[in-house]
Amino acid sequence: MMEDFINREVSRTRAAIEAILEKVSSMAGGKASSAEVHDYVKTEMNRRLDIDIDAIISKDGFASILVSSYGFDNDDLNRFAELLYAMLKNDEGKDDMHNSYARAIVAINKWLEGKGVSFSTTRHYVLEEMNRYF
Repeated sequence: MMEDFINREVSRTRAAIEAILEKVSSMAGGKASSAEVHDYVKTEMNRRLDIDIDAIISKDGFASILVSSYGFDNDDLNRFAELLYAMLKNDEGKDDMHNSYARAIVAINKWLEGKGVSFSTTRHYVLEEMNRYF
């Protein structure tokens, strides 16, 4: 019974993040402004998963919180980092929010490395890009 609930939550989380990533990709191709992308992602993460991105990434150990409280698995964390990167990539500025997303991406990838998750090419690419910020 509990296993079914967990499986449903993981599926819901994965589907939501994938749908948001897909939309962000199409928005970026259509030359949406960084503010439009940011507003869309924040709204959809809150609506679909009850997650306030800015609030969650400001907490210490937020990756563990996403796993324990929101049913994220390693793949979901990787996708979440990709989502943050998609928002960051579309942002022209380097303000506090921009920098907090960059730090969150690095923190997720370090957390995944600490868990012994095999290093994906996507994570490698994102970490290489993060070298521009840190």
